[in-house]
Amino acid sequence: VARNLQGARLTIVGTYRDVEVDRTHALSGVLADLRRVQGFQRVPLRGLTVDEVQRMISNIRGQEVSWGRAEMYYRQTEGNPLFIQELLRYLVEEGLVVREGGRYALADPSQPEAGVPEGLRDVIGKRLSRLSPECNRLLSVAAVIGRDFDLATLRAVTAVEEEAMLSSLEEAVRVGVLEERSQPGRVLYRFAHAFFRQTLYEEMIAPRRLRLHQEIARALEAQYGSRRAEHAAELAEHFAQSTDKADLAKAVEYGEVAAKRAMSVFDYGEATRLLERAIGVQEVFDPDDKTKRCDLLLALGETLLPLGEPKRAADTIAPAAFALAEALGDKPRLARSSLLAINALEEYGGAPINGTSEYRQWASRLDTHALPDTLERVAADWSLARSALPFGGFRESAARRLRALEAARRLDDNQAVFEAVAVFFSYSPASSSGLALQLANEFAERPTQAVKSGTLSQVLTQCSTHFLAAGERERAEQLWRRVAEIAERTQDARSILTTIGHEVTLATLDGRLEEAIEAAERQRISRNDQMGILIGGNAAHRALVLLGRADEALDKFYGGTSLTADVQRARLLAYIGRTAEAQAALRRLWADFIERQGELDALGLPNLLSMIDTAVIVGDREVVALLVDRVAPYASHAFSQGALVAFVPARQLGAAAALLGRAEEARAYYLQALEACAKIRFRPEIALTRLQLAELLLDESAKPNPLDLRSSPPQPTTAVGARSPRPGADRETQEGEETSPLRGATLAAALRAEALDHLDFAISEFREMKMQPSLERALRHRSLLRA
Repeated sequence: VARNLQGARLTIVGTYRDVEVDRTHALSGVLADLRRVQGFQRVPLRGLTVDEVQRMISNIRGQEVSWGRAEMYYRQTEGNPLFIQELLRYLVEEGLVVREGGRYALADPSQPEAGVPEGLRDVIGKRLSRLSPECNRLLSVAAVIGRDFDLATLRAVTAVEEEAMLSSLEEAVRVGVLEERSQPGRVLYRFAHAFFRQTLYEEMIAPRRLRLHQEIARALEAQYGSRRAEHAAELAEHFAQSTDKADLAKAVEYGEVAAKRAMSVFDYGEATRLLERAIGVQEVFDPDDKTKRCDLLLALGETLLPLGEPKRAADTIAPAAFALAEALGDKPRLARSSLLAINALEEYGGAPINGTSEYRQWASRLDTHALPDTLERVAADWSLARSALPFGGFRESAARRLRALEAARRLDDNQAVFEAVAVFFSYSPASSSGLALQLANEFAERPTQAVKSGTLSQVLTQCSTHFLAAGERERAEQLWRRVAEIAERTQDARSILTTIGHEVTLATLDGRLEEAIEAAERQRISRNDQMGILIGGNAAHRALVLLGRADEALDKFYGGTSLTADVQRARLLAYIGRTAEAQAALRRLWADFIERQGELDALGLPNLLSMIDTAVIVGDREVVALLVDRVAPYASHAFSQGALVAFVPARQLGAAAALLGRAEEARAYYLQALEACAKIRFRPEIALTRLQLAELLLDESAKPNPLDLRSSPPQPTTAVGARSPRPGADRETQEGEETSPLRGATLAAALRAEALDHLDFAISEFREMKMQPSLERALRHRSLLRA
């Protein structure tokens, strides 16, 4: 037994977990040895969970598999690793899964299930061969009823005598083919494994199966009475196998009811399966009913988004529904189809896709067909707001966003309101930060009935960003925990991705920069492979820059074609030392913005800070001077986060003031930055601020007549948010004060001593966080200072 265990490298603790896939064949040998040991008791082995099935299949195929697809395999195999392996082999051998471009893909994405793999038929057949012919015949009828069946239903559709029926059931329970699961007032049975039921079902000839399905459907309908909606999925399955048109109509009706119930409990995979079957049935019994087919397609599209298949919804389902609605001349359905396409594109490509011709075309269609005072009309405004931004239409975008939010409130539709505020948060101008915080306070506590999980996760995350900006990290973390609970409960694709994004933000705040990069990579892989969503990967760019890997951040940058993307590219060019290119890009951007001075604020605070950051690095005082007063009102913010930005505004303002020669103003900003950083425990920013404050002190100490910039006691400074004085104004304030060489030398020594304290702190922090560029910079200063 020990040798077998060692050879198989298994851990058997009443579970299939930790079983290596390529060694699963050893499992039966190990168990056989164990059973020969005196006193060994047979312990039921529990299969893998859905998450473990997902990981196992991903490892076998060498690519991420969607959670929904893994859930389907789990349902068929019940998590048995050996069965999973056989099923995957069968799918390839039967051509149901094909290899394209080095990756496995479904030949038919709508294929809900596969048959029993040939390798398992022999195993299952041996167990069934132990049963009498009478028992096998009874079980065949039971297999048509389903994996679980009621004794009363079995009686209603068989002509077997009571005693013979009970004897056959006892026989099946004895050999482990059936399990008895009785409840008060009901006698229930369940096939011990889904493959037992599936094998018996597939061995029955089709005409007999169809007749039994029809009989069972009518028996169940009568049996369930007023509780039919609770059993709609079961009824839909049986009526779908009938050849009677009235039965097929019932199959579609029950399928829709069952899909809605599945969606209400976040079972998106089951809802998708039910709707795909309903569409197939509809095509058989009434292919000319375009209205019903359109409605079924729209419902299917809604299930695909949280399931992680937005590409299919955008490329196939929405266009098909739109074509049907167009043939009907039905404006509401035309609008709904357009909205489905827009939601799918947003889910798939994020913000960069808003500037594509495809997105703009669907936004235009929605605008054309949306009726007044409807959810679609609200969506038309926010989709047009999004599509205008990449082309510099900031003013138009801002007006439409506010209009969409106001209209959504008038509709009193919770989903519409949350959707509209999500758009407002995503693209709000810097000047609206007060309103944004007000909305964050409202929507963090607002009732969430009828709000889709993905939308709710997005809004709560945006609220958390505004709480961080206000210095309230605890409130932000509370919302992150809420989103994690939503993701765990619903398995919604957007919520899962958002949760990983929170890990990136938290790790960045705490200075765990390599962990932030690992989490961002996990998010990127999930977006690309597991969830069918377009490449992300921008989340950890701040961490990459801090670690001295800005070139890697630039290589991974995905922002589409837009002014915002150009701002961020220029910043990365500056960080990797391509100063001339960064300077040229910054000047091009500035020339473009000069034409729309009134709209510059609409770029948003993260982009304005990015431009200041770039201008400081390349030493462009003109751009810095023009931008600093626009950002000054937000110096009290503790946090600002955009595509690549995650820092404290006051530090950027301090660097800008230092470049402009406004030493006292720079010192005031740096002290304000330290206070803001402390509120949210932003470790990298604290260290960077201490480094830059040390540099300011050292620069001042080298002057013949230095200013007293020591932290204590603080000197009068320019009021934060007020218009900054012209360069050199600081020195004028000391006119008439003592300027003796002795005083200057004493003050310079004090400034250098304080600078050394800041440097020692920063160096220790940079070492721990592995912020190599900043560490080398600080060490150079300390070396020169001590020399």
